[in-house]
Amino acid sequence: MKIRTKLIFANLFIMLLLLSSLTYVLMERSSDLVYDNMVENADLSLSQVAVNLDHTLGAYEEIANTLYLNSALQDMLMTNYPDLRDAYNDYFAKFEPLDSAMKLTQNVSHLKIYTDNPSFVFANFHLIDDEVLQSDWYKKVMNNPFGTYWTASYMNEFPEERVFSLRKRLNKENPLSPLIVSIEVNISVLQDLVNEESKTKRFIFTMPDGVTLLDSSVKSPIDKLNQLPFYNRIMKSDRGSFTYEDGKEKVQVLFHTLDSRNVVKGMKVITMIPLTEFMPKINQLKSLAILLLGAAMLISAMLILGFSVGLTRRFSELSLKMRRVHKDNFESFIEVKGKDEVAQLGQIFNLMVKRLGQLVTETYQAKIDRQDQELRTKEAELYALQAQIKPHFLFNILNTIRGKLLISGDRDNARIIGLLAKSIRAMLKNGGQQIELTEEAQFVDRYLQLQSYRYVDKFAYAIDIPESLLMSTIPRMSLQPLVENAIVHGVELNEAFSTIRVTGKCCEGEIRLSVEDDGLGISPQRLAEINQWLTEGKALSRDSHIGLQNVHRRLKDLYGEAYGLVVESVEGQGTKVTMIIPDRRETRGDGDV
Repeated sequence: MKIRTKLIFANLFIMLLLLSSLTYVLMERSSDLVYDNMVENADLSLSQVAVNLDHTLGAYEEIANTLYLNSALQDMLMTNYPDLRDAYNDYFAKFEPLDSAMKLTQNVSHLKIYTDNPSFVFANFHLIDDEVLQSDWYKKVMNNPFGTYWTASYMNEFPEERVFSLRKRLNKENPLSPLIVSIEVNISVLQDLVNEESKTKRFIFTMPDGVTLLDSSVKSPIDKLNQLPFYNRIMKSDRGSFTYEDGKEKVQVLFHTLDSRNVVKGMKVITMIPLTEFMPKINQLKSLAILLLGAAMLISAMLILGFSVGLTRRFSELSLKMRRVHKDNFESFIEVKGKDEVAQLGQIFNLMVKRLGQLVTETYQAKIDRQDQELRTKEAELYALQAQIKPHFLFNILNTIRGKLLISGDRDNARIIGLLAKSIRAMLKNGGQQIELTEEAQFVDRYLQLQSYRYVDKFAYAIDIPESLLMSTIPRMSLQPLVENAIVHGVELNEAFSTIRVTGKCCEGEIRLSVEDDGLGISPQRLAEINQWLTEGKALSRDSHIGLQNVHRRLKDLYGEAYGLVVESVEGQGTKVTMIIPDRRETRGDGDV
């Protein structure tokens, strides 16, 4: 995969992850705010309904108080008339105008008087008999310290309509008087309070004892508050809001309790709002968020594509020219643009290609008539020179890039470049066949650090070599191939997290340096083939583990047949490769061994 493709996909993935996460968080938070705002508005609306109900009931209570203070009416109702004509005249003079005015101006359906005076035999006068005395409402009115009681709704006989009533004692003139006035009000008065909002919401008005005064539900109205499944939650407090789900639908329940006067204290106003009423606005908000996410992703993708193409175009050109140089085309020069690190690489590449072209031309012109074998030898020398020039140029430019990265504050990438530069310098360092173990360990450490950047969160490593062994000498570049073998065969193909340990110890005049991993391990057949080669010198059936072959041969050539590599492995558990060399710390001189 090209670096341009990797860069585009990496940036797109990061952009998608960040934008999606941000959109999700903002969408959820905005939805919660919208929902809370709608619940708050519903609570304000319910508060207004509760206030309107309180004012409506208060208006009828004022009428009852007016009748309570009407001494002339009470005197008339307590007077026994020997002649019914006198009672008839007083009725039309004192009561009938009052009854008519209330019906016309106060939406009173009926004004009834309950009395023990048999002088009044009119339609809206009721004699207090045993049935009335035993009725529940009569007991509550008589036992109420304020002599006032609101009844639940009921069907009136004539005309047939549903009403509710306020019943109050008229005992101002005679505290023991059993006179009671009943102000009957059509239930439509309460329905008008919630007429508009009840189209999408359900309203319930209940008496202090839990009896339903009004339920706007048409499908399943309740008679008592305890028929609601969340009855206990409502009775725990005077005001609140909560969400209830009965399996079919989810509703938001809000309730208020009236407490402005003793007569209405304990009455509850309840509303139930289906959450589907909230969803259109929330869904609209989510749709807008998704639309903005799509637009942001499209714009970001275009910007990332443009940036990535512009950044990698010169790298692609450099790669193309290098492939041409690899095919011996020494006229492949790069057009240098800008003054950044890529431009510097282009300049160095042009110089290198020009120099290589000159060297090739001079070599071919000077030795054109030599034999093919001599020509192949010179070509090998030329390529060796080319291989030497490239790392030097690469080392210099890597240090330049590292300096630029440090200046720009990119310390992680600067550290990687620095490790790579140090590794190249160690490989280019002049010296004999052997180096001190401490230098080889440092090189291995830098190599593992570089590999850890390549395989992020893929493996961990530890180098545990006693300090007493660090001054020992070992063949140059003999420990690194073992570590590379552990990376390639033990870590790279292993999906699980791996660990690599580099250890050293001295045992019976020998130094044993081990590289161990807990990766995939080696199959028994393959392990047998490797051990057969190590003991008998038989060639391996395929080209893998070439590094082991080279190191093993070098060790035997330097130290003899008693030394070399030992490979131990269990399939699925890991592999351990041990380098065995003689301990010559006491006999080593100043030169290389």
